[in-house]
Amino acid sequence: MDLLKPRTVPLSEETILWFEFLLKPALLTKHLSKPNPDPSPTALITQFLSIVPEGQNPHEPSSVPTPTAGDPPETAGKLMPPSDGLRYTKKQLALKILALKVAAFIRWDLDQLERSLPVARQVQLLGDLCSIMAGKMVVLPLSLVHEPPSAGADGSKHALTFALTLYHRWVLRAQVLRAAAIKTAKPFVGHSQSVADPATFTLRDESSLSALEPFTQHSIDFLTQLVQEPQAFRVLTYDSFVPLDANAGSMQQRFDAALAIRPCELRTQIHYDLCMYYLYVQRYELARQNVLLCKENFTEWQREIEPDGSRALYCTVDVDALQAYLLACGVTGEPDGLLQRLHESILNHYSDIVVILKEDNIRREIPMTQRKLLELNIEGYNAIGSTDGNPVEQKELELAVVALNIIRYVMDGENILSCNVALQKYKHQQAKLIESLFQYADEQFNQFGQADQALLRRYFFGLVTLYGAELGNAIEGFVRTYPKIVSEQELQDYRQQRSEPDTQLSGIAVQSDWIIPETKNVRLEVGQLERQLISCTSASAVRKLLVKLAGTNPSKPLFTINPSWTVPYALEQILIPLQRGFLQDFAYILIGKARELTARKDYSTAVTLLTVLKNETQRPELAGNPLVTKLGKMVAWEGVLVQVQQVLEEWPRKPTDQQALIRSCKQCLNTLLASGTGELVPHGKVVEHCAALLLNCNEWNSLQLQPDKRYPGLELCSALAQAFLDIEKFKGTKKTSREAWELVLPMFLNPPGSRQRQLPSDGPLVQLIVKLRDPLVISLLLSLLSRIHNILKDETNLDISAEYLFLWPTNLNNTSIYNLKLVSEALHLLLNQALRYYPNNIPWIKLKGDLEYVSNNHEAAMRCYVTVLISGTEYCTVHAQRPLLDDVLVRRMIKCSSNLGCFVQAAVMCQFFDEPDYGLAFKSISEKAANSADAMDSYYSCIWDPTLLEFIVNWHQKKGEHMRRLQASSFLAQLELNANSNDEIKREAAAVRKNRFLRSLAKQYMC
Repeated sequence: MDLLKPRTVPLSEETILWFEFLLKPALLTKHLSKPNPDPSPTALITQFLSIVPEGQNPHEPSSVPTPTAGDPPETAGKLMPPSDGLRYTKKQLALKILALKVAAFIRWDLDQLERSLPVARQVQLLGDLCSIMAGKMVVLPLSLVHEPPSAGADGSKHALTFALTLYHRWVLRAQVLRAAAIKTAKPFVGHSQSVADPATFTLRDESSLSALEPFTQHSIDFLTQLVQEPQAFRVLTYDSFVPLDANAGSMQQRFDAALAIRPCELRTQIHYDLCMYYLYVQRYELARQNVLLCKENFTEWQREIEPDGSRALYCTVDVDALQAYLLACGVTGEPDGLLQRLHESILNHYSDIVVILKEDNIRREIPMTQRKLLELNIEGYNAIGSTDGNPVEQKELELAVVALNIIRYVMDGENILSCNVALQKYKHQQAKLIESLFQYADEQFNQFGQADQALLRRYFFGLVTLYGAELGNAIEGFVRTYPKIVSEQELQDYRQQRSEPDTQLSGIAVQSDWIIPETKNVRLEVGQLERQLISCTSASAVRKLLVKLAGTNPSKPLFTINPSWTVPYALEQILIPLQRGFLQDFAYILIGKARELTARKDYSTAVTLLTVLKNETQRPELAGNPLVTKLGKMVAWEGVLVQVQQVLEEWPRKPTDQQALIRSCKQCLNTLLASGTGELVPHGKVVEHCAALLLNCNEWNSLQLQPDKRYPGLELCSALAQAFLDIEKFKGTKKTSREAWELVLPMFLNPPGSRQRQLPSDGPLVQLIVKLRDPLVISLLLSLLSRIHNILKDETNLDISAEYLFLWPTNLNNTSIYNLKLVSEALHLLLNQALRYYPNNIPWIKLKGDLEYVSNNHEAAMRCYVTVLISGTEYCTVHAQRPLLDDVLVRRMIKCSSNLGCFVQAAVMCQFFDEPDYGLAFKSISEKAANSADAMDSYYSCIWDPTLLEFIVNWHQKKGEHMRRLQASSFLAQLELNANSNDEIKREAAAVRKNRFLRSLAKQYMC
């Protein structure tokens, strides 16, 4: 025997040949139950369907020889009895039933069948399913239109409905498969799975699928009617198909083994397939309707199957695929957002408004301004009698909204005054409102966090304190009915405390005294008084508490009780030498409390405390003490500092006494001029804040002071004021202004041995930037920093432009000693600060875009440039013109788009020049392959230049992209782009498309 002769490799013992399943159908169940069966289910289906009788064309698997009277007896003997109505041989029928069993095993997953089976086999499988379920031959698709099949003697109506549903779903999906196979040479990814390899997609397949187009509407009508029918939909299972036995005379299918599925599962799958098809044919509104219905039914389906843990019997939609289609249809946000639900509730006469507000008290999505407007709207409608429904119910609804808003105010920790105003406003219904407060707070108390629960408890204790006596037994009833907020024991303690002589102080500091049991322990009493002293914000309460604590003979100054009370160093130098006693403690504590309140932005209370202290220093018995006189001056300046901080924080709102505050600031700065050696002067923070306020109020002349190195912030303000005076004096013709230039420039020097550092947060420049509010001052400083940036960058095409650049020098000696990074950081800081108060200032937004551009942050730059164009055109309601849309801006936008890979965007923007830059446009279009990342097709409607459209048409022709070429040609054929149209029509066509393009950029970069 020749050992080198190649021989057949022996089969593995586990290998099962296809005819073994035919002889022993029980092997099929065992094989498919394996983790990774080989052959796979789809390979088995292909094998079963590919077995054809002798003489039949293997390329026409659906064609079956029809027996006639002249056929030989042996052929006729192989056919099933005529009563079956099927023209299959017994062997064929047995194989087809096995194929259908395998399809049922994989849950009739069309994704898997389309991916693994050739189109012809898919058609054959579906045709066999319809024929066997109908009990007679069904020719697809003609029978469905001309001779609608019905269940025969051996068929079933439910089974036939299932078969027809699967086929009509496949018809819609086949259109998408065909388009995908034509468009791309790579596996097409759609509906979360890839379809069949286009390499196997033949011209014959394309022809057979294109023949389905006339029948597509019939499939849509069938599926639409199906989802509207209330009867149960039954799915054929693996056990529904009974394999033929060798001795069987006819087939006996178990249609009773079909399982009914939930209607929402069926609707989920059908709406999903309809959405897929409508997206393909670009009927986006219908696609959006179906994807929303799909999501609605999908959510219902998931909610129903979770309790019993059942699995899907038919639907193959998953969360990721559904989310992808939602995004494709433009459903990007959650449709059940609380703000949207609030607006829908208002449109529906406030239906479910209480539920929405209660949910928002937990999630806190709706801005309080919207909730307050809702409250005012309901109040107004009730006042004029314009709401629908029962007036009593409408009034209860109004109180419910007010109560829920108060609870939200309390948990936000802000605008508590609004709560008290509401209680006074509804004084005639006070008991009902307080009851609503208890009810809603009690219902949701366990849903709130510990911090929110503490805030609610504190507020309701205050309610009991303020209205307990007025409402009497009603409060006790509320507490018994809603015990989670205030317990009955706490209420009894309060009642007992009220019955004792009122020896407590009034004010915020003693609101919680009633919950502390009476005691004779001196240390506990002192501790209680100290806690009250720390928490109170009333000067009179501080005075009384100090007197009480002084009676306990403290061993150390009382202002040391709270380490958080701090005073400026200049004031401390005056307070410490004071004689130990009431004035020292009183002054130190009030100043410390004023600084705490200022940090919490409670400016009015801080000013009140400082005013009381100033008046205290002016008492006649203290007039002869020079330290007290100095203390009075310093406290007055501290009050001015608080008022300036309030003005800067609340800008652009002006204080009622602005002129008086300006005079106080001028007097503070004049003190520096009049002071000699050893004279009392304000500390640095006061001086710099006063100078910043005068600068923001355009009081230029008041800042003409002699340079004082002790106050660098004052020097900088004075230099900027001098620059404005120069502008006014020389009418913009002065060559340079060096005062501010020479002060700012050294701040950007590189430190020895290092080129990397940051601007110091306590440096004069940063401290001034955070205080600037006036647009003129901001523009001036921006121009100064921009000039320095341009000089250090030293690239003409990367210059940034700003107003007042003419004021500053145009060159520097030895630029290497300066740090460009620090200049950029200062510009960013100033621009962010400026746009915080003036977010619609177009030159500043453009300057920010230029700064991002030169820093190679192209996406951020593009966002700024698009904001400029959108703001400047009032969101495209007016046409963009010069100087808003100049050539420099357009070229920088083109560069940004190209660097971001959006080459078609760049090509569209090449039309924005006075003369289109065709060379750059053609290069941009040719830069990208056919599958453009920036949605090439969507920009055709934004092109108004025929030459550019013609290039795109030819380019698609060259690439062999037939559909895109036709789409581009349709836009080129529009009448308004005709060369014979007059100039007015062309200008209007360009303006419309330009605005359309800008809106698309806004959606991309501003959302």
